[in-house]
Amino acid sequence: MKKLILLLLGTLSLMSCKKFLREYSQTEVTPKTAADFGEILYTEGYPVGSQLLQPWMVYLTDDVQCYYAPFIAGEAGTARDFYQWQPNFDNTAPSKGYPTVDTWEAYYRVLLGTNVALQYLDKSIGTQAEKDQYKGEAYTLRAFYHFMLVNIYGKPYNDSTTTPDKSPGVPLRLSANLSDQYLARSTVKEVYEQVEKDLDSAIYLMELHKSKVEAYRISYLAAHLLASRVYLYEEKWDQAISHAAVVIKDHPQLMDYNEWIGIDDIFAKPLTGRANIETIWCYGNVNEQSLPPYGTCYNISHDLANCFEPADLRAQVSIMQTPDELKSIFAFDYSSQKNLTGGLTGDNGLTNTWRSSEAYLNIAEAYIQMYRMKGDATAGSKGLQALNTLRQGRFMPADFKPWTLLPATEMLDSCRSERRRELYAEECHRWFDLRRYGMPSITHAYLPAAGVTEYYKLQRRDPQYIMSIPQSAMTRNPALTPNPTISGLRKAE
Repeated sequence: MKKLILLLLGTLSLMSCKKFLREYSQTEVTPKTAADFGEILYTEGYPVGSQLLQPWMVYLTDDVQCYYAPFIAGEAGTARDFYQWQPNFDNTAPSKGYPTVDTWEAYYRVLLGTNVALQYLDKSIGTQAEKDQYKGEAYTLRAFYHFMLVNIYGKPYNDSTTTPDKSPGVPLRLSANLSDQYLARSTVKEVYEQVEKDLDSAIYLMELHKSKVEAYRISYLAAHLLASRVYLYEEKWDQAISHAAVVIKDHPQLMDYNEWIGIDDIFAKPLTGRANIETIWCYGNVNEQSLPPYGTCYNISHDLANCFEPADLRAQVSIMQTPDELKSIFAFDYSSQKNLTGGLTGDNGLTNTWRSSEAYLNIAEAYIQMYRMKGDATAGSKGLQALNTLRQGRFMPADFKPWTLLPATEMLDSCRSERRRELYAEECHRWFDLRRYGMPSITHAYLPAAGVTEYYKLQRRDPQYIMSIPQSAMTRNPALTPNPTISGLRKAE
C-alpha cells in the first residue's frame, strides 16, 4: 500500500480523505476491506521503519553527559543546542549532519493514519473481530500520540502553578478530513480527557476478543499499560492501579538478569525489542535513543551510573564502563547497552519498548502515593511488594535484600530512583518524569574543545521544560499560540 497519508499531506492538503480514497490511482486497488485499512494503519498510523519522532530528547535529561577526546573534536557541536536547552533549537541549522526532525509534524502525520482507519473501518468488508481489533489499535495509537504531544508542548498535568483546564495543550486531531479551518490548542485537561476516551474505546473493543497479535502491533494489554501511565501522570491513583493490575495479571513476566551473567555476545539476550520476555509492544527506530553524536561524545552520565546499587545487575549488563585501555577509541566513561541494532532485537531496530516492568513501577508509585497522602500503610505495603517483585530479578539471589516499609516520603524517593534505573534510555520516561516531579534544576557540562568546560543550567521550572512549537507549524496555523521561552541564547555559567 503506497504512502497514502504522506501523499495526502504533500499534494492534496485541502481534499477530504474520502475524496482522496475515491480518486486513488487507477494502478492501485482502492482500499475496501478491513485488512486494507489495517495495512494503512500499520504503514501510516504506526511509528515504524526509518521514522524518527523525538531523537533530540535523549540529550535533555540528567541521564546524559558530554565527553571529549581529540579524535571526536567538534562532534559535540552537532547536538549542542539540544544539550544546552537553547530556545527554538528545533528551528536551528545543525552544525554537522544532524537530521532535521520536526516532532510536531511527525506526530500529526501518524495521527492522520489512525484517523483514516477509525473513519472507514466500520464500512469496510471484513469480520467484526477484525474491525474491532484494528479500531482498538487505532484508538490506542491516537491516545498515545496526543499524550506524547501534550507532554512535549504543554505543561505537566499536575503543574503546581496552575490547573490543567487553564494550561494550553495541543490541537486535537480527531478526523481524517482536512480543511482550511485552523485548529487551536485544546487545554491540557481537554487533551487528557480525549486520551482517556480513546483508551476506554480501545480497551472495550480489544477486550471483546483479546486477539493474539505480534508485539509490533497494539494489544489490549498495551492499551491498559498506556492507561496506567496516563492516570499516573494525572495522579488518579485508583485508575492507575486498576489498569496496571490487568497488565501484571495477564503478562507478569519479568527479566531475570542472572541469565545475562557470563554471556559474551551482547546480542544473545535482548534488553528491549520484540524478543524480550517483558515486551508488550515495540515500535519505532533504534536511533530514537542513539542517533549520532550520541554514542561518540555523548553517553550515559556519571550521575545515572552512580545511582545504581553496587550489586545491581542492571548496571553490569546494560551499562558498559569503558576500560582505560580503550579510552583512545571511546571518549565516554559509560555507555548504554540497551538499544542496540542487529541481532539484539531481530526487528530492524524496533527497540522502543513497552514492558511489563513499567506496570510494576506504575502500580508501586500509585500505591505509595496513597500511602503518603492518606497514611494507608496497607497501600504502602502493596507498593513495596510490587517494587520487591521487580527488583528480585535484578540481583543475584545472595545479594537481593527486600526493601521494608519506610516513611512514605522515603519510599516515594526510592520508587522514583528505581524507575530511573529501570527505564533509562527508553522512550521519554526520564524527561516526562522530571516534568511531573516539579521540573527540578539540571546542569550540563559541555566540552567543546580540549581543556574547555562550559556549564549550562536548566533552572527549576525553566521555560524550556515545555518545548517551543516549531515556527513552521505556527506559520501554517495562525490559530496556534506560542509557548513562553527564555530571552536570547542560554549562556554558560
